[in-house]
Amino acid sequence: MEFLSLLSKGENPILLNISSEAGSIRNCPRSKEFHYCMSKAAMNMGSMLLQNYLKEKDNKIKVLAIHPGWIRTDMGGANADLDPLEVAEDILALTKMPHDINGPIYMDRFGKELEW
Repeated sequence: MEFLSLLSKGENPILLNISSEAGSIRNCPRSKEFHYCMSKAAMNMGSMLLQNYLKEKDNKIKVLAIHPGWIRTDMGGANADLDPLEVAEDILALTKMPHDINGPIYMDRFGKELEW
């Protein structure tokens, strides 16, 4: 985990994982795409475990798992709701906001907390 020492040198260090609403167990809207949903749920758990680890080490790095929305990409397709540039700008703005090390981790691109 050598990258953590590099991240911790920053002023407001954030480790950002791109998640999905598909990673929510409580609010799972899907009935297929097992591999995708399960991998996002696992990534969300990894994000939480890493945040807990960093808190134990008194590290100031904040871990976030962000659901960006349905984006027009190769994966999202041409009918997706959101423009990739707009989403990237929203996520960048979110990373510039102050984040409490004990605050929420799993959220949408605007900072609204999502249920695990």
